[in-house]
Amino acid sequence: MGVKFKNNAETTLSGAVNNSVTTIPVTSGAVFPTLASGDHTYITLSNLDNTALEILKCTAISGNNLTVLRAQEGTTAQAFASGDKAEGRLTVCLLYTSPSPRDQRGSRMPASA
Repeated sequence: MGVKFKNNAETTLSGAVNNSVTTIPVTSGAVFPTLASGDHTYITLSNLDNTALEILKCTAISGNNLTVLRAQEGTTAQAFASGDKAEGRLTVCLLYTSPSPRDQRGSRMPASA
């Protein structure tokens, strides 16, 4: 149970979303980490020129559909178009809520790297 990461996770929206849906369709859900019950990851949606963005807390991934909590970390829920970006970016919340890999193995490098 906890926050999960995956390096270089990036895909695009496979359909447009309004500012209230909690299921986000993406081109590839496989780019994000595998989430077990109680796990989550953070995903940033942004338009193609990065003038609009929203941070989401993703609590489940089923195929290419992400179940999310909208408007995290002070961002505002927004509408996004098909083809806009969905990425696993580093966020402030991740820096403050994640244990150091050193806590587990005495090393700064996670076992999955």
